[in-house]
Amino acid sequence: MTALVQLLISGVLLGGIYALAAFGLALIFGVCNILNLAHGEFLMLGALVCFLLGDSLGVDPFVAILLLMPLFFILGVLFERGLLRSVVDKTGHEQLTASVLVTLGLSLCIEDLARVLWGGEEKGLYYSLPPIILGQGTIVISSVRLLALGCIVGITLVVHQFLTRTYLGKALRAVTQNRRGALLIGINTAHVGLLTCGLGTMLAAVAGVFYLLLYSINPFIGLPLTLRYLCIIVLGGLGSLFGSLVGGVILGLTEVFTGYLLNPHWQETVAFLMLVMVLLVRPQGLFGRTQT
Repeated sequence: MTALVQLLISGVLLGGIYALAAFGLALIFGVCNILNLAHGEFLMLGALVCFLLGDSLGVDPFVAILLLMPLFFILGVLFERGLLRSVVDKTGHEQLTASVLVTLGLSLCIEDLARVLWGGEEKGLYYSLPPIILGQGTIVISSVRLLALGCIVGITLVVHQFLTRTYLGKALRAVTQNRRGALLIGINTAHVGLLTCGLGTMLAAVAGVFYLLLYSINPFIGLPLTLRYLCIIVLGGLGSLFGSLVGGVILGLTEVFTGYLLNPHWQETVAFLMLVMVLLVRPQGLFGRTQT
């Protein structure tokens, strides 16, 4: 029972981390129509900065989140202004090709820079709290994982409220649903693009802090994580933010139970097997709409 509870918590927490970052990637793709292959690198950078703050200055990881949010929001804005703005102005095949080349190049540059500055070895941050013991000691639950899961739920709810109740959030959703229609009603899509890239990059960095609490990190985890996020978006349904959340939890639980029951090396394969199955059975995803 202890193992089952721990696996469920670990799977949901890992899925929440995936979903938080995939949520930002889905926003950037929906608003800017950019396939951002560098998205996982921002998660890696967020985790590395959190590690440096904790290892060098003793900053608590949950406090580090408050420092990373404005820092990576600004970094996302600069990313949009410096690289993506010219790509967004292109159309059709040119836009897709340019977005893949630009973001893949940035991903490789960030990876090499991180390797030079911090080295290629694994880095982990030890963070411990007294566990929660239930059932006269038969069930032991990690307090750190529960706290991280609660933070992820809280951040998700705040972002949801922002998207549904604020003018900027409604403008962002309008551009996601119909960019041309949003232009016709006077929405400044350029400003919305800046906001979206800042928000998406910030969510990836915050997800990196929670990832650091679970696993060790290195400069090479970014691109494999980006591929997982793409699988989550396809699984949940392109354009469905709720689908990204459900897809992330499904993938997280599947990876955790696969690693426990079979072999941890199979975890990386699971995402791609799920992607192929969804594309064959339901190409629009679990919550996506069928194109007519």
